[in-house]
Amino acid sequence: MLVRGHFLYLYPDTLWLYYLIFIMENWYSNYEKDVVHQLEGIKRRDLRFFRIEELLRMAELADKFASSCRECRSFCHQMEKDKESVGKAIREPGPERRELDRIQSQMSDHMRKSHGFYPPFYFTYLHSFIWTALLGALAYVTSLFFPNSDLWNFIAPAFAAGVIIGQVTGSRKDRRIRDSKKNL
Repeated sequence: MLVRGHFLYLYPDTLWLYYLIFIMENWYSNYEKDVVHQLEGIKRRDLRFFRIEELLRMAELADKFASSCRECRSFCHQMEKDKESVGKAIREPGPERRELDRIQSQMSDHMRKSHGFYPPFYFTYLHSFIWTALLGALAYVTSLFFPNSDLWNFIAPAFAAGVIIGQVTGSRKDRRIRDSKKNL
């Protein structure tokens, strides 16, 4: 009950903070317990395919940052609301599965952009794509200067070099992320 002079009466925007501190004190442990209980009997392959371990890690991080990040609080609330449908989302396709995928992708983007947590091998894939596209474009432009030669003589080595350079540079950055424990 709110009375005049009470902290929440004076600052109604802090209701979320009050809710998180006093009501959701053990939110992640309860959430994890409920989700794991629903997933009993589901194949390990399906759990990997639907990235359930990543979902639980993101939930733990959202709980950790919820006191200072409004979006993380929103994700905690969304996940709490949808936690009963996680098992159904994995067992059968439908709106629950789309909702689970939407929450996972939004949380992954938020954790990457706002908190600096990255999926495994994120930079390896990103650098490989960038270097392959860059060297492929360079090879195409170079092949225009030699009209009598075959285009594939330029593109194939550029593709291979782009993948190799991207793997090396990306894996270095991923190793730094892994060492700083910023992987999802």
